[in-house]
Amino acid sequence: MISQQEMLNDFVKNVATSAPAKVIQGTEETVDEVIFESDVDGIRYYVVRCRPKMDNKVSLSAREQAIANLIAQGLPNKQIGIILNISPWTVATHLRRIFTKLGVTSRAAMVARLKEENVL
Repeated sequence: MISQQEMLNDFVKNVATSAPAKVIQGTEETVDEVIFESDVDGIRYYVVRCRPKMDNKVSLSAREQAIANLIAQGLPNKQIGIILNISPWTVATHLRRIFTKLGVTSRAAMVARLKEENVL
């Protein structure tokens, strides 16, 4: 039989990693993850972390949306700047902000993600 101290140490070690052992059925608003699983005297114990689902909805400003649409057409920063009457440096700044919001590092990935989200 496992001692309480050993069980507690095992629990703390497993929870500290925070990687879910499995994801179980949550509600529409939550994701339930098993973060600790143990068998003591034939009885299965689970510690479940319930967290809200991430809202992955993309929110771009009107200017970011305009720049994204022009990038999707394949235009370079200089051409976008001329069309929108802003400098290419300002276009690049908006582009960096869009990349950060979307978690991407390229124009192609940005366009793909925005199409996936039905923003373009």
